[in-house]
Amino acid sequence: MSLSSGETATLICADCLEVLSSLPSNCARLIYLDPPFNTRKRRCTRLASFEDAFGTSAEYVAFLQPRLEQMHRVLDERGSLFLHCDWRTSHHVRLLLDSVFLPHGGLCVNQIIWHYGLGASRSTRRLLTKHDVIFWYARSEDYVFNPLRLPPTPAMERKYCHRAPDGRRYMVSYGRRYFCKGGKLLDDVWDIPAIPPTAAERVGYPTQKPLALLQRIVGLASEPGDLVLDPFCGSGTTLVAAKLLGRCWLGIDINPDAIAIASQRLAQIG
Repeated sequence: MSLSSGETATLICADCLEVLSSLPSNCARLIYLDPPFNTRKRRCTRLASFEDAFGTSAEYVAFLQPRLEQMHRVLDERGSLFLHCDWRTSHHVRLLLDSVFLPHGGLCVNQIIWHYGLGASRSTRRLLTKHDVIFWYARSEDYVFNPLRLPPTPAMERKYCHRAPDGRRYMVSYGRRYFCKGGKLLDDVWDIPAIPPTAAERVGYPTQKPLALLQRIVGLASEPGDLVLDPFCGSGTTLVAAKLLGRCWLGIDINPDAIAIASQRLAQIG
């Protein structure tokens, strides 16, 4: 397929390898993928289900490799890829990403730890599992990077206790104003709660990720108007984040249940 300059929103039900192979090179600024984790279980809710079983770790890597090679091809020179995985496969995935990106001038920017808090509440023979891993790889050293700051802490708000007419906080010291630039700069451990089972954000997809997580990634590594691609789009959270932040988007999923949920969710935004 081809992407015209006016084509800003596309949702496709297909194997992402087929679609990626048909895309032009260097067309995407940001790719986020949350592929199946090879939990060897059936993941299901009332509205959607899929088999998350790919056999051995080697078979799982063999599934991902041609897809990642195509993703590397469609990234532009300032593009980034964020791959979401967990403890089961993260060590295999890291080596695979190195083999795809590093020989072509790419680099590993960060290994991000998403500490989500909920889930895995019982364990008798090991520590509780409370985080996922997100690998950030860039096509070149000239990748887009928009430094983000966390919200000011209560202590900072007490220190910068004055308000300017434009709403900015400031403190006064020796007759001079010092404006608050925000909270601390974002680091590589992200404390973003998972979505509670009864939250209004829930749309009925078994592996739905929080919108706050995807808005952070989209804001961090792309600019308004850039194309954001999610080849395993699931419930469409990446696409919603892209739409809300003024990016173009392309979502792919082989599961018709996912496409139906994502389509309805995107339509509700307007």
